[in-house]
Amino acid sequence: MKNFSMFLVLLLFIVFSACTNSKTIELYVSVEGNNAASGNIKEPLATLPAAVQKIRDLRKDGNTNPAIIYLREGRHQLNKALVLGIDDGRTPGDKQVELDRYGAGESTETPYLTITAYPGESPVLSAGTAVDGWELATEGVTELPEEATGNVWVANMPKSLNSFYTLYDSEGRLKRARGKGFVPTKTGDKKTLFFPEGALKNWDNLEDVEVNIRPNRAWMINMLPLASVDEVNRIAKTGVSATYDLGKLPAWVHTKDGTQAWVENVIEALDEPGEWVVNTKTRKIYLWPANPAKDGSPQGILAPSTSELIRVEGEINYDGPEDKPVKGIAISGITFTHADRWGWTNDDTRLGWGMQHDWDLFDRPTALIRFRGAEDCSVTDCNFQNSGGTGIRLDLHAQRNRIENCEFAHLGEAGIILAGYGTGTKDVNHHNDIRNNHIHHFSEITWHSPGIWAWQSGHNHIAHNYVHHSGYAAVIITNRVEPDRPLNGEGGRTVRHAEIPQSVIDNTKETYESWKEREKYIHARHNLFEYNEISHTVQLLSDGNGIYVSGAGTGNIIRYNYLHDNLEHSFPSCIRCDDDQHETLIYGNVLYNNYGFSAGIVSKGRNDIVNNFIVAPGTKPTWGYISYEWVKVTDSKSQHNIIISHSDGGNAQGERPIARSEDGDPNMDETNMDFNLYYHATNPDWVNDHLARMRSAGNEKNSLFGDPLFTDPANGDFSFKEGSPAPKLGIEELDVSKMGLLHKN
Repeated sequence: MKNFSMFLVLLLFIVFSACTNSKTIELYVSVEGNNAASGNIKEPLATLPAAVQKIRDLRKDGNTNPAIIYLREGRHQLNKALVLGIDDGRTPGDKQVELDRYGAGESTETPYLTITAYPGESPVLSAGTAVDGWELATEGVTELPEEATGNVWVANMPKSLNSFYTLYDSEGRLKRARGKGFVPTKTGDKKTLFFPEGALKNWDNLEDVEVNIRPNRAWMINMLPLASVDEVNRIAKTGVSATYDLGKLPAWVHTKDGTQAWVENVIEALDEPGEWVVNTKTRKIYLWPANPAKDGSPQGILAPSTSELIRVEGEINYDGPEDKPVKGIAISGITFTHADRWGWTNDDTRLGWGMQHDWDLFDRPTALIRFRGAEDCSVTDCNFQNSGGTGIRLDLHAQRNRIENCEFAHLGEAGIILAGYGTGTKDVNHHNDIRNNHIHHFSEITWHSPGIWAWQSGHNHIAHNYVHHSGYAAVIITNRVEPDRPLNGEGGRTVRHAEIPQSVIDNTKETYESWKEREKYIHARHNLFEYNEISHTVQLLSDGNGIYVSGAGTGNIIRYNYLHDNLEHSFPSCIRCDDDQHETLIYGNVLYNNYGFSAGIVSKGRNDIVNNFIVAPGTKPTWGYISYEWVKVTDSKSQHNIIISHSDGGNAQGERPIARSEDGDPNMDETNMDFNLYYHATNPDWVNDHLARMRSAGNEKNSLFGDPLFTDPANGDFSFKEGSPAPKLGIEELDVSKMGLLHKN
């Protein structure tokens, strides 16, 4: 009996211990807390890093239970990036990926570490350092414009900061003082700028001054630090190389005010409320406050201390075949804000490698949250706003991660970037979910930054996002780096040459057969982009698109998306398969009330365009509502589409040749084109010539001219009224109410 009693006591102890050890670790962080406290709800810690360290200490003591950190209401300041490593996540284990599946799938595992808002509260993680001690600027600022006299205040830079590119008040990001626009007088090289008289000066703090310029191309902008200025000969040298030679834009390129370059961060340009300048030599900040206190002084001013707030980072073996990722980190319910833009100050090492057209830097800390070697992580119900860089990056190794129900607003650069390794055999960025995110008013500093960019990243599911108000393209799926590309800083340096056969590198032809050889080393393949909404794009640059696919791999699907009200005259087309792009399916998309001066849908390659509606175009397109460009389009499908012409007509489907193509010009006769419905409200003969030509080539035998009889397209109802000819052609009705956000953020 005694032995039995001892057995029961031992059994109860084991059960109790098991129950105790399985309890989730819970810690609380309050801006009014104390890092010497226990961390419970009554005695919260003061900072997030202290909470993370406390969990690490518990792990060392043998507590391996999942952990949750609750952030309470208020602004939680981070002075440097909080780095979460492998030991902060779940113990790595093998997990098979279904390679024919899109996205991460539904996870059944509990996150190992969760950082979340306390229920009912809205905590903020901020990189902002307070700027205090403002005084009215009355001495030593003779360069100020007359209108600024008596309105500009000065303060010392925070002692902890050496430089920064952005500044914030309670309303958001402030404008850095911008000089008058100018056009280069002639073309220099990538570091030589010829400028008109008075446009640039040899400022005392020249290292603080940046020249913003669209370098001889329509699709991007560079922010370049100045290295020297010769005012007599009007020649400036930049500290880093531009993407292209510094010269005039082509005549066809759209600009807002006829200029293409200007300087920022010079005192004589400080001429409006909300503008500021920093001089790192004198360590002074000058500001004309936009939201002053009662005495006119600045209030609530914050300078950023870092360009990223949280980095989830595994063990990266850059040159090797495998990485060791962090697993099981979840972040939820938090606002991320006040981080800096990452300045481009080096183009000689990997620190300065760019991705396609230098639209962003490769493997750099440019985002508020950055996953660099991560699996099975999530970011949900968060806000990313008023910051200098990007919202979230998934760099290098990133699999089965989920970004859902988040809002991205007023960012200097991109919304979400998925960026794997460069062209080669290391394919480890795939099967991620980007769902139900509201991404808007981004690219406010770096105009070419996209809302969502999958670069060398595949098998992702990108769905139910609403992307609008961009400087350039809304969504990009690309690699666009041929293996032979010269090491020019425009993506070529990311190519992993040792992993690619020399025969592939030597094959530089822009043909379908050559692309098939390259495609083995291109990882932006089999992405499913569906049920998204896109509007008001390409508002600052030119030659951009709502959805842009280029140099990517096979099997990308663009379906059931609603693109509308893209009305800038710099907007060429809604959906574009650009250079070196094949085997893409463009299906079931609704294009309504878009300008599209070039086309509605563009295909440079063998891609299929099926069951799309092009309705109420804003202008007659240059080439065609569907345009086949530069290369052969043999066996491409164009079927079951509805095209309603602009009143000025234009080609229903057209070809755009180019002399440099090795593949030969596109020829619509070689496509599979049929079962399309065409309509012009006042010209019943509009499509006759097109149909006659195509039918002589054996195409368009069943296609018709006729009113599709949409129910109410102006109010988003594209269902067919009774008597519509569309169902007889096998055309599927499209419901735009199912496209875009599932619910409002």
